Amino acid sequence: METAITSILIFVILVFIHEFGHFAVAKLCGVRVLEFAIGMGPAIFKRKKGETIYSLRAIPIGGYCSLLGENENTDDNRAFCNQHPIKKILVLVAGAFMNILLGFVLICILMFAQGTDKVAIPTIDTVAVSSPAEMAGLKSGDKILEINGATIKTQMELRFEISRAKDKEIEVTYQRNDIENTVKLTPFEKDGAYYIGFRAKVEELTFGGRIYQAYRMTLFYGKLILVSLWDLVTGAVSPKLMSGPVGIVNEINTATSYGILAILNLGALITINLGLFNLLPLPALDGGRMLFAIVELIIRRKIPADKEGIIHAIGFLLLILLSLYATWNDILRIFK
Repeated sequence: METAITSILIFVILVFIHEFGHFAVAKLCGVRVLEFAIGMGPAIFKRKKGETIYSLRAIPIGGYCSLLGENENTDDNRAFCNQHPIKKILVLVAGAFMNILLGFVLICILMFAQGTDKVAIPTIDTVAVSSPAEMAGLKSGDKILEINGATIKTQMELRFEISRAKDKEIEVTYQRNDIENTVKLTPFEKDGAYYIGFRAKVEELTFGGRIYQAYRMTLFYGKLILVSLWDLVTGAVSPKLMSGPVGIVNEINTATSYGILAILNLGALITINLGLFNLLPLPALDGGRMLFAIVELIIRRKIPADKEGIIHAIGFLLLILLSLYATWNDILRIFK
């Protein structure tokens, strides 16, 4: 029961934040909002205020902000289809922006709630004897700047890049006495993790330092999501590893057993994932609609909303099939 309540609460909050972003910017841009709904299916509460219907629906997953002229043509000058492409882009990107902003806020809360006053930084404190780091000439005080061209600002980013390389040779760019150098070395494996053989320095966490760490973690979660998606598209990982709503609930169940901080951390990852996924340039997603708006901006001609709506409807059906496939994967993993 606790997992069910927590899952519903997380889904409702994430959807509300996303749709509120669309709603608020649409209102600011003068677009007529027909309905702002949380949940899907039949309405269990509905109230009209001004020109907009506000509703709460029976299925607590999903929601929508219905705009006039979103999928059909109309002569109303307040319809979404008749807005300047820049206004369309602002309305569309607002939902994802709110999700990512929520992720940042949740991580900020984590940074202040965890009670730690120190953080490891990607600067070498001591180098292990006969380690790849020592053999490559790395020394105490060296600041790691890049690994394989990826910028390193935190220990989390450092560990991620090393783990992606596994036991393959990597390029490490570091700074010593204000001079940048690059060396090549090969990480080693221990207990399922990969290392290059040094202990990091730690520094005191100030108020600003916590905010900065939250900012870097938000970027890191975004990178983690995009890299995972790229690995899926390129075949580096199996499509069978895809996860859907059932898998998310299962992760929430695990997080619930570890307490509120684990739930906040998972919530941050899910909301950032939702924001970035919606920005993908695919039909039915906000990113797909933004692509049409960008095309309008370039060709300086409006694309008929009804024709665009057909493309998004097809895309929506494909997304439903993808979700069903991911859910099937979740079920197989649970009963394996």
